Amino acid sequence: MNTVTEKVKTYGYDGDADLPRSLVDAVQTLSEDLLSIPAEYREDAEIDFEPGFEYGESYARVRITYERPETPEETAERLAGERGHWEGQLNQARSRVDYCLAQIDGLGEGRA
Repeated sequence: MNTVTEKVKTYGYDGDADLPRSLVDAVQTLSEDLLSIPAEYREDAEIDFEPGFEYGESYARVRITYERPETPEETAERLAGERGHWEGQLNQARSRVDYCLAQIDGLGEGRA
């Protein structure tokens, strides 16, 4: 089964908001984020501490995410996208084969 990563919130650099500087307030904010996640996905929710970089400077960033199963609509959309991608690849390959065959046929006519 495929899953979708849902972003709950990003704090800090290039994020939705800044975490409060007070530890008590930060823990309260993160607790509220956890409670905003559907109960069946809370146990596997993740927090990532990753820096953001700009102009040689490093900035703190905290991201809260969880994974959930794809909905049938998301599965259909993903499969349609994959099918379109591979059909495009196949069409390009067929065009390349046709081009190569034409080049070979041209060599048979004594063309240099």
